Amino acid sequence: MSCDYYSSLRDRLRSETRHCHQALDERVSRLLNSDPEDYRRFLALQWRLFTALSRCGVESACAPLVRELQQRVQQDLITLDREPLPAPPDLNFRPHPLAVDYIVSGSRLGAQVLKKRWMDMGLAEVGTACVYLSAPTDTSYWREFVTCATALPAQGKEADAIVIDCIALFEFCINYVLAQPARERVLHV
Repeated sequence: MSCDYYSSLRDRLRSETRHCHQALDERVSRLLNSDPEDYRRFLALQWRLFTALSRCGVESACAPLVRELQQRVQQDLITLDREPLPAPPDLNFRPHPLAVDYIVSGSRLGAQVLKKRWMDMGLAEVGTACVYLSAPTDTSYWREFVTCATALPAQGKEADAIVIDCIALFEFCINYVLAQPARERVLHV
């Protein structure tokens, strides 16, 4: 589909990242259960993303949030007595600041949904290691991103770079989830 079809960068991002956004949502949804190890995997995924973003030095609007969330999720992993995580791989690119804003500010909206679902399940670890999920829900980053992306054209080199970087950030997360060992499940018939 030609990017001339989109009225703004926001429309293009919504459309062209939908496939990878859904793929990540599906994989994270598989972690939504009462297994403490899956909750740890979710936290490790967040730590991996925020650490990689912190190290690449992109000064996006939500850069302070990236650093705060990295510290919060690390504190939760320590609380859960997680063995030290190996340093995540560096991103093999320097993402555009708007790509970082899209991924990070959007992830905050999703984290609130996940928190509620884990709380409803009664997963004890969510109660003892909830510094990350209890981060203030500040939608100002998301609103700022939406305003900016709605005002930007859907076509051009910068728009192309932002879309490509968003997809690459989603894939960075998906690859981590795919690399995690699957839990063995016993089916009762």
